[in-house]
Order: sequence, then C-alpha cells, then structure tokens
Amino acid sequence: MSNQTRLFILVFLAFLPTVALFVHADRSLNEAAIESHEAEMLRLANRAGRDYRQILQDTESLLGALSETTEFRAPSAQCNRTLSAIMGHMNHYTAIQLIEPDGFVTCGSLAIDQSLFVGDRYYHRAAMASGEFTVGEFVVGRLTSKPIVGLAHPVEVAGETRGVLAAYLDLDELANRIYSTDVPEGASLTVIDRRGKVMIRVPAGVSASAADTIGAYVPESFPQPTGETQNAYMLDGVDVDGVMKHFAVQPLEAGGQRASGHLLIGMTEGSMLASTEVVGTRRLQLLAVGALFMFVLAWMFGHYTLLRDRPKGA
Repeated sequence: MSNQTRLFILVFLAFLPTVALFVHADRSLNEAAIESHEAEMLRLANRAGRDYRQILQDTESLLGALSETTEFRAPSAQCNRTLSAIMGHMNHYTAIQLIEPDGFVTCGSLAIDQSLFVGDRYYHRAAMASGEFTVGEFVVGRLTSKPIVGLAHPVEVAGETRGVLAAYLDLDELANRIYSTDVPEGASLTVIDRRGKVMIRVPAGVSASAADTIGAYVPESFPQPTGETQNAYMLDGVDVDGVMKHFAVQPLEAGGQRASGHLLIGMTEGSMLASTEVVGTRRLQLLAVGALFMFVLAWMFGHYTLLRDRPKGA
C-alpha cells in the first residue's frame, strides 16, 4: 500500500467523527423543530379552548340577563326587533331565539315564514328539564344550514319555566377566529362532535371559508380523543385526507365532566421540518465541500510531497 493511499485512509478516518457529529446535530435539530411546532400547536389549541369557554360564559350572562326582562317573560311583537338589534353586536352567533316550552319558536333575530320546531334539540330539552344554562350538541342549524352549538337559558316566572332563550354559536366564526391568528403554515383544522362527525374542516393551505367533508364521520385511523375535558394534548393519527399527522387536541367542553366535541390542529412531520430541511441541506452541502477540499489537499500533499521525496529507483 502506497503512502498516498495510507494518507487518504487517514484523512477518511479523521473525517468520520465530523460526519457522526453532523448526523447527531441534524437529528437534534429535527427533534427541536418538532417540539417547537407541537408547543405552538398546543398553545393555539389551548387559546381556542379558552375562547370557547369565554364565549359560553358570556352567553350565559347575556341570556340570563335577557331572561329577567319583562319583554321576554311576556313576549310581544317587539321581541323580534330586540333580538335582531342584539344580533347586530354578536358576530359569533348565527341567531338568538325565544322558544316556547312545547319547542316552537316564539320570536327570534332571523325572520321565519312559518312555525319552527326545535323541541327535539338537546339544548331545549336539557334547559327545560334542569332549569339551568345548557350547552347543546354540535348540529347543523335548520335556518342557516351552518354548523352550530345551541346554548340555552330557561325563562322563569314565579318559579315556573315559561320558555327558553337560545343563542347559536357559529362554529365557522370560531374557525375563522383561530385562523385569523398565527396558525402554523401547512396546518389543518378540524372540529368534530362527540360522535366523530366533522363539523368544521379546513384543509392545509386552504382558507376557513373553503371547508369540506362537513357531516362526514372521521375514519377509525383518526386520532381518538381521550377523556381529558380541559387542556390540550398531542396525539398522532391519520387525518381525514388520509395523511399521517401530529395533532394538538383541544376538548370543547359542554359543562360538567364531558366534552361536546373536540378541536384538532394537525400538521405533517414534513411541514414541521420544512425549515430545518433547508438548513440541513445547506449544512450537508458545506460538509461535502469540506470533505472534497480535504481529499484534494491530501492528494496534492501526497502527489507533490510524498512522491517528490520518494528515493529515486524506489
């Protein structure tokens, strides 16, 4: 084996630790990028949960105050105009209605041409039965055809429930409020009810107004929410578009110890690592250039030094 060959082997062995350090640093950079994106997704999901709970509290206060007024204890023709005026300041509702104990709408912020029955809705039945503020199921509104959550407060007169005031939370507006903030690029947003039906769906790279798959049930491979009812947590699973993703899951509570649905923000690992891949590619290019430079130096040293110093006739 010639001295020049030995020199090349020595340079190669000396370069191996550099390669090992590069691989370790690249893996650490990817892990840090994933952890950073997951922390951001959890922060955003937790904020969505806080916004949702705040809306529920504000709605309970609003409906409770309205239920104490004479106008809604003994409704008149003014009822429609009053609720329409209130709706002008409440863009996160689709409608507010006063409902009779039998389930027919007495008046509301939206005009109706004929009698409208909502007595089969959970929020009405639960408010009438419990005499307390109630958060309903995720449903599609009969007047607006939009995904909503019914929020109901009983109207009591002399200890007797005379009806229910209901406000309908606009889930499209909730999605828009989340997407108007710093949602990670490439993320998808899905809201499902407790049965796994899709109520809101914003595919990655599409605005909240371009929702799809509404009303479909999520596949079995979709991440299955746990029994947590307050804080966001991470799960992995296959999204409704068939792509494997990391998900931040935020329970949307309905009061008590149950969640009426879940909000999920999903991202693929590729999207999470998009920025680090650019950095990693540049570092790999620099490493390759460095390796080439070292081997060229080794060849030049061997050719012009070792061969020149070789004894004649050797």
